[in-house]
Amino acid sequence: MNRRYIGCFQDWITRNDRKPLILRGARQVGKTWMVRDFARTQKLRLVEVNLELNPHVRDAFLSRNPDDILKALSFLGYSVTDPKKDLLFIDEIQESPEAIVALRYFYEMRPELAVVATGSLLEFAFEAKEFSMPVGRVEFLWIHPMNFHEYLQARGKSSLAEEISSFQIGAGLWSPIAHRAALEELRSYLFCGGMPQALQAMAENHDSQACRRSHLSILQSYRQDFYKYAKRIKVPIAERLFLKAPGLVGGRFKFSHIDPDYRASEIKPAVEALEKAGVVRRVFHSAGQGLPLATDCNERIAKLFFLDVGLMHASLQIEPELVKEKDLLAIHRGAVAEQFVAQELLATTAMGLPGDLYFWVREALNSQAEVDFLVASGSKVIPVEVKSGASGTLKSLRSFMESHPASNRAVRLYSGMPEESESITHLPLYMAGCIQRNIAI
Repeated sequence: MNRRYIGCFQDWITRNDRKPLILRGARQVGKTWMVRDFARTQKLRLVEVNLELNPHVRDAFLSRNPDDILKALSFLGYSVTDPKKDLLFIDEIQESPEAIVALRYFYEMRPELAVVATGSLLEFAFEAKEFSMPVGRVEFLWIHPMNFHEYLQARGKSSLAEEISSFQIGAGLWSPIAHRAALEELRSYLFCGGMPQALQAMAENHDSQACRRSHLSILQSYRQDFYKYAKRIKVPIAERLFLKAPGLVGGRFKFSHIDPDYRASEIKPAVEALEKAGVVRRVFHSAGQGLPLATDCNERIAKLFFLDVGLMHASLQIEPELVKEKDLLAIHRGAVAEQFVAQELLATTAMGLPGDLYFWVREALNSQAEVDFLVASGSKVIPVEVKSGASGTLKSLRSFMESHPASNRAVRLYSGMPEESESITHLPLYMAGCIQRNIAI
């Protein structure tokens, strides 16, 4: 499977100012596989150390001196023999905060050795040991689930993937044949999602049952993680949040939606913990008056999204047949389409950043409006609406543009063909990751 991060790895390995690289992201988004595949394609000798499977190896990092660490690792069977041809890979590094701290000394004392680590729940590891992240001495690369483009490539549909990613409205006509093919593939993706294990089962064999088994296995592994941060949160609240979150996707989120019997002060730590784990994400309201969008952010007004649309389906027990509904944007009241768009927008985030999403709402009496997402494009704020049907009034989009004169373009994602009308660009849902390319500022 091809991942869009390969260019980041290649840039990192060849830089003179290279620092140890930590791949971050939720569990099972493919971090370990990418490191192994990169070492294989670059013909690097991989020295892989898994601190979760081999807890005794953690003692090698009690020293901060890289030479002592490498000597201890060699005693344990993990020998770095040629720093210019070897890649030291520390997997599940969150199991040893000492190992994370030691990375800064590899940068300062052994910069010729390429060191990459993968980890999830890193914040919890530091809180447990009261260590601080070696800021400025390491680099981070956030890994998200596989997007629709990567899914098409895994399905052997590279030509369709390239046609979609290179299409620019106004520069040519979009093929109805490509449109129908893309919608059909999108239906499969909306069921399987972007978790590599599940996606591979669907992409290679179109095995929906194997795909669903993978989903359920991943969901179970996430629930087991709750006990790792039990000191900070109440596990029953985390369990309830995890079960209810998929059904709350796209709607206005309030702590009371999780359990009205708990106080907000009890629920908030569980929400923040699952956000740090990458399992859920709150999208906050922004007034959208300028950039950055975070400047006008109001965290009291939020929507909730899940990590992955396939996991969302599995948690809600949505069967493959329901994804065959004629209007893709009507599945689960439009929440599935919004979840997909959120993932695609995050996939376009600058490499190395976790990504932030925002939406806009006006709650004035007799003048309510809501825009699903706000996207920064150049110096402009672009409102994005996920709306089905050909006769939608797009009232909220127009309300936003009327109240934000600097935002002279808007985007509507729907199930139809690409087209432009007045100041609104209409794109098919499967082009959600191509918004930037198709906006004429």
